[in-house]
Amino acid sequence: MENYNSPKIFLRHFFIFYIKVAVIHTLTYIVFGLLFSNLFDYTSVYDDPIIINFMRGFESPLTVIGPFLQPIRAIFIAIALFPIRRIIASKLGWLIVWLIFICIGVIAAPISAPSSIEGIIYTQIPIKFHIISFPEVFIQTLAFSLILWVAEIIPHSEKEFSNREFLVKIFLSVIYTMFGIFLTSVCGIIIMNFLELNYHDAKLDRGTISYLSTISILTIIISYSFANKVYKNKLWLLLTIPLILIIYIVFPYGYNYIFDTVYNNNMALIPYSLSAVLMAIIYCLIFVLFYGKLKNRHKKTEEVYREDNSNKDHNEVKVIEINPDDDRTEEGDIKVIELTPENDDSDKK
Repeated sequence: MENYNSPKIFLRHFFIFYIKVAVIHTLTYIVFGLLFSNLFDYTSVYDDPIIINFMRGFESPLTVIGPFLQPIRAIFIAIALFPIRRIIASKLGWLIVWLIFICIGVIAAPISAPSSIEGIIYTQIPIKFHIISFPEVFIQTLAFSLILWVAEIIPHSEKEFSNREFLVKIFLSVIYTMFGIFLTSVCGIIIMNFLELNYHDAKLDRGTISYLSTISILTIIISYSFANKVYKNKLWLLLTIPLILIIYIVFPYGYNYIFDTVYNNNMALIPYSLSAVLMAIIYCLIFVLFYGKLKNRHKKTEEVYREDNSNKDHNEVKVIEINPDDDRTEEGDIKVIELTPENDDSDKK
């Protein structure tokens, strides 16, 4: 049984919890950031004379790399939520986490932040900005709380949840995602050269980096979620591979079409399709063949370990002392009982 007071065990559990928080937070941050920034036209909102001195513009380098910095922010979120992780896994755990975010982190924030009571009282930011900022924070924190609740409550409902298996799947999912980032970058280079696009017209902006980050996080979630399923039954590939095709064909093409980027061209479907097919093949190699071998090896190791422990318990001699302090032996008084695998009868002394 694990000793939860051990620093090594504590750090391992915290690291696993942090990985969950970082992935969920970054995903919801990017998805709802993209949605609301286009829905409420944040670009024009940030051009306000007061706001422009308060918020960085969309062209700022820090704004562009903002999605990639969210895992750093997630460290502090994980530190705050880790002590109540057992509460998170309860029936209303999602509601507790969400109320903490909304009540303490937003409305009653201890600093004069947008959409907070202190911000409305002590800053000169227009009330319109406070109102526009609140729906994104409201829904993003709700989505984060619900997904984290599901991620925490499922392992508690499973009898055989392995921390080591979790880390192996996360590691392989990240490796798989790196292939996706590489192939997506190659697609962009192919499209730029084929359409003879100007590099400055095709430069990365906040929107492009955000949707690429979304693709990466979705790849991690799908590859992790279906790893055990495709290992046990190859028919799950009939669902997994179409999802991969959607991520690497429909998602980028749809984004470029909706927001009318320089990559909005039907010819772009050719590199997208090739990338998606390669990702499907790589998925089969990593999670069907390689992960399957690791799983089988780990399973055999556990079986050998259990068998050794079973034999050890079977050969043990158990001694039960009934009256160890009494040196006198009287008739009918049982002092020591020895039980062995060969003889289960009781000897009276």
